[in-house]
Amino acid sequence: LFASNRGTMVGNLTLVDSGDTIDCRHVGSGGYGIPSIVEDHVIQFKKCEADFVLIMEKDAVWRRLNEDKFWKKHNCVMIQSGGQSSRGVRRLLRRLHDELNLPVYVLVDNDPWGFYIYSVLKYGSISLAFESERMAIPRARFLGLSSFDREKFDLPPVVTIALNKKDEERARQIMGYPWFQDKKWQREIRKMMDAKVKLELEALSARGISFISEKYLPEKIRNDDFLD
Repeated sequence: LFASNRGTMVGNLTLVDSGDTIDCRHVGSGGYGIPSIVEDHVIQFKKCEADFVLIMEKDAVWRRLNEDKFWKKHNCVMIQSGGQSSRGVRRLLRRLHDELNLPVYVLVDNDPWGFYIYSVLKYGSISLAFESERMAIPRARFLGLSSFDREKFDLPPVVTIALNKKDEERARQIMGYPWFQDKKWQREIRKMMDAKVKLELEALSARGISFISEKYLPEKIRNDDFLD
């Protein structure tokens, strides 16, 4: 019994899936669909030239980056999870990190829900804590969206979305989680709450359709501008 595929991948990696060789450099605009079972008896990694993995929650952003061939220009593997990452995506990320020694960068919306998606990738799910040893990636890095990006990249007010009561309640909740007690994370969440606005990844398109691939991500990665 297998769960439905969820998540797609593209990049400088060749793998074998159930005996079939898949070159993730040539999987078209739709990418390689990540299966629910990704253990080594199903998937084996072959040729890999990538320097890192970029995981994002939004399919629309992944498609933009794929169209711009971001993975080819910056030598990486790109994965989209379609919101909260499935077990298959999380396990595949962990294997890519452990077996191929690839750093994992996380790109999510600037809201409490995006922050939590990142925390699940890094520390594991509260409801599936027993699986954390197999799935969590303690060295995953948060690239954005940061609460400080609106000012840093001069994003117009029109792209902001007001925090609602549910957002504010969730933000206060995650501020109390042990893994968000670091001063930098407390500052990050407090900045969002004080501004009373959130940002979706698509907000970056206000600076141009390829702003995210040509400036935002390259700058962040080049300057090690991430939260750890």
